[in-house]
Amino acid sequence: MRTFFWLSLSLSIGSAPFAQTPAPSAQRPAQTQPAPAPAPAVPAIAAPRRAAVPAPPSRTGIAITVTNGHGAPIPGVQVDIEGTSDRNGETDSSGQVNFVGMQPGTYRARFSGDKVTPFEREVIVRAGLPTVIDVTLNPAPPPPAVAPQPAQPAVAAPIVGPPGMPQVLSIVDLAEKQLGGNQARRETLVSCSGNTRTTLVLLNQDQPERLYDSAETDYYVVAGQGAVRLNGKDTGLAAGTYVSLPRNTSHSIARRGNRPLILLATLSGPPCEEAK
Repeated sequence: MRTFFWLSLSLSIGSAPFAQTPAPSAQRPAQTQPAPAPAPAVPAIAAPRRAAVPAPPSRTGIAITVTNGHGAPIPGVQVDIEGTSDRNGETDSSGQVNFVGMQPGTYRARFSGDKVTPFEREVIVRAGLPTVIDVTLNPAPPPPAVAPQPAQPAVAAPIVGPPGMPQVLSIVDLAEKQLGGNQARRETLVSCSGNTRTTLVLLNQDQPERLYDSAETDYYVVAGQGAVRLNGKDTGLAAGTYVSLPRNTSHSIARRGNRPLILLATLSGPPCEEAK
């Protein structure tokens, strides 16, 4: 029994190297996911350019406030700045006006207007800083009083006499009818209209000196001979002679010879006393 156990044990031990051991399982290669296809290249989008930010306005300038003697603002004052950067403008309802973006330097400021007395002053503008100016202006002087013009005397309208009637007649025939008689001066009314009076004058003697201050006088010699004295000088008269005398002209007429001196006399100026 022991022999059998030993033999069995020997067989068991002797046959152990010939026992089939299971073959190691074949290592399957690890299955990997296929790499994804590369995405198509997307063109790079350029970042939009930022708009240029304008530089802040320069603070170099002048800020002006114009007031009167009581501190009240004066609108409508003309301000003219002369220098490196000329400027001009008017004060607003607050009496203010501003000028910006000016070059540094020395300027001349002029203030003018209908309601203020003109004024000038020097202004210095510094870089990067506003120059603040407070100006007090005096009111403009009142306009000089205009002396009232003396009232012009009213010019009276000329007095015009009544109109006459048209006439056509022979002066020679009328003169012959007046030859009778020895009167020193004889007048016959020929026509009278408006401010013109014409008479036929027959002189048998010298006529004394006369002067008409409001009438122009014309003489026409119809017949006879005589002389007219003007400024101390005698001028002969004969048939057909014409004499024109302005108003305020002193004159006298003398007869020469034995026959009467017949004149047609016309006065222009005073109104006719009666129409004919």
